[in-house]
Amino acid sequence: MWRSLSLTLVSTIALGGCYSDHFKDTEILVSTMPPGAACTLTRGNEQVAEIAQTPGIAVVSRSSGDIDIACRRAGYADARAVSHALGNAVEVTTITEGHAGYDYETPVNITLAPAPR
Repeated sequence: MWRSLSLTLVSTIALGGCYSDHFKDTEILVSTMPPGAACTLTRGNEQVAEIAQTPGIAVVSRSSGDIDIACRRAGYADARAVSHALGNAVEVTTITEGHAGYDYETPVNITLAPAPR
């Protein structure tokens, strides 16, 4: 009896650690040509992630708002792209206490043009 109860308790605690905010977050892969750009991701006027060097993955919270991606690399003109929120909400009601969010377009590929001389 105690062994069964202990095993159940340990399993519950272990699974609780798996919850985190996995279903509230999603990843966006950003690549630039040429690679090596630094990118900032914003939703509205709020910065939501930063990629120090492309290619890279940004972890962002799910939301219905599009994400603007601005990239910069020395010797190249700044470039921008948008990762649109996809129209179908990911329903994870039971796991995340009523939270529903959207996935985003990924990967996002951005071509950097040489800076004018």
